[in-house]
Amino acid sequence: MTKSVIIDDDPVTTRLIGEAVKAEDHQYQIAHTLAEGLGLARQDPPDLIFLDISLPDGSGMDLLGTFLGLSSEPEVIVISGSGDEKSVETAIYLGAWDYVQKPVSRGALRHMIRQALRYRQDKAGRTRLVALKRPGMVGDSPALHRCLQEVAKAASSAAPCLIHGETGVGKELAARIIHENSTRCEGPFVIVDCAALQESLINSTLFGHVKGAFTGANADKKGLVEIADKGVLFLDEIGELPMSAQKNLLRVLQEQTFLPVGAAREKKSDFRLVSATNRDLAAMADQQLFRQDLLHRIMGQEIFMPPLRERPEDLPQLTAHFLQKICESYGLPTKGNSPDFLPTLKNYTWPGNIREFGHCMENAVVNAGAEPILYPQHLPSYVRIRIRSGELDKPDNAPQVTEAVETGEAGEADMTLKEARQEGARRAEKRYLERLLAGGEKNVQQLCERAGVSKPHFYDLLRRHGLESPGKKKF
Repeated sequence: MTKSVIIDDDPVTTRLIGEAVKAEDHQYQIAHTLAEGLGLARQDPPDLIFLDISLPDGSGMDLLGTFLGLSSEPEVIVISGSGDEKSVETAIYLGAWDYVQKPVSRGALRHMIRQALRYRQDKAGRTRLVALKRPGMVGDSPALHRCLQEVAKAASSAAPCLIHGETGVGKELAARIIHENSTRCEGPFVIVDCAALQESLINSTLFGHVKGAFTGANADKKGLVEIADKGVLFLDEIGELPMSAQKNLLRVLQEQTFLPVGAAREKKSDFRLVSATNRDLAAMADQQLFRQDLLHRIMGQEIFMPPLRERPEDLPQLTAHFLQKICESYGLPTKGNSPDFLPTLKNYTWPGNIREFGHCMENAVVNAGAEPILYPQHLPSYVRIRIRSGELDKPDNAPQVTEAVETGEAGEADMTLKEARQEGARRAEKRYLERLLAGGEKNVQQLCERAGVSKPHFYDLLRRHGLESPGKKKF
C-alpha cells in the first residue's frame, strides 16, 4: 500500500485530497505547515506528496527540492490557489510531477493520483542512467542529481537543448558535459557568447565572410557555425541575441546551411545546438523581444541548473574542491577550515552561485596568507555583512511577532494564541515587504536576493499582501 503526505493549511483542501487518496485505497497523513510536513516525510518517506505553495511558515516551493530528495524519491504534486504561471514553470523545472490550481474536483484528484503512481511504478522498473563523465561538476545533492539525470538524457540525444539557470550556476560546464558524453565528443565544442557579440559583426562572426566582403576583409574567414561542423555549437546567453540575428539563426537551424558574408553559395554545417539562458525566454517572446519560432526550435530538451542555495549539501565538497585547486595554483599546502566555517557558508544565499563561491574561496585563501586554517573572518567582508543583515531582517523573527501580539495589532482578544501569532507574523511580513519595496530598487532579482527568497516565493508574498511589484503590477 502506498503512502501520501498532504501538506496544506486549508482544511477543505486537505479533506478533499484525503478522501481522494483513501478512495484509491492508499494511506495518508496531513500536515498544516512546512515544518510539520517535512517531519512526517522524513520519519516515514512517502510515495506521493501534495505540497501547497502558501503555508504559514513559508512557501512550499522553497522546500520542493528537499522533498524530492527524500530517500523514497516521492512524486510531488504542487498545489496553489493563485495559478501563477511563473510558479508553474519553476515547479516543473525543479522536478514536480504536476501542478494543480485550487479548487480541484475529487474525480480529477483520483485520476491524478492513479497517473502519478502508475508513472512511479514504471519509473521503478527502468534502469538507472549510466554514470556521466563530469569533470568540474562537484556535488551529490538531490538537486544536482536530478539535473545530471537530465544532462545524461541530453547527452544521449541529438535534439537541440536549452539550459536554464541563474548567472554563475555552471551552464557552460553542463553544456561541455553533454558534449563530452555524446557521440560528437571527438568533434569541436564551439562557444558563442551572445552577450559579447557586436551587432555589426554578428553575421561575420557566426557565418564567416569571403575576401573583399567589406572593408578590412583581407582574406576568407570561417564563422563559428562552420567551425562547429561535426561537433556542438553552444550559444551562451542566447536571450541577448538581437532580433535581427535571431531571424538568420532560425534559418540556419532549420536548413543546416548558412551563407558567409559576401559569398554567392551557401555552405553546410552538421552541428548539434546547445543553448543557455538566465532569462525568461517565454516572457520575452510574449513581449516580442525574442522570436517565438526560434524559441520552439531551440528547446527540444530543457535542463534547469539549480542555484547554489538549493544545493547546501554540496558545500563541503565544493569547499574542499576549490581549496585544493586554489592552494595548488598559489603553491600552498591545502588549507583546512574551522568548525564554524561551513555553517557560515550555509547562512549565505550565494546570489552569484558557483562563480561567486569560487571567487570567495580564493579571497579567503589570500586573506589567510600563511595560516593553515580558514575561519569565517577570512571570508570577504560583504559576505559576512550580508549574513548578519539577513539575520536582522528576517520578516518572521520573534521580536516583531511578539510586538504585534503585545500591542494588540493582531486582535488577539478574539483569537486563539496560535491565530494571534500567525496574524502578528503576517503583519510583520507585510511591513518588511513594504520597507523593502520603499527602498526604490526596481530589479526584482536584487530584491529577492536581499530578502533571501526565490522569485516565485517573492511574487507569492506580494500577491498575498496585495502589494505592487517593482513593475507597478498590483497583485
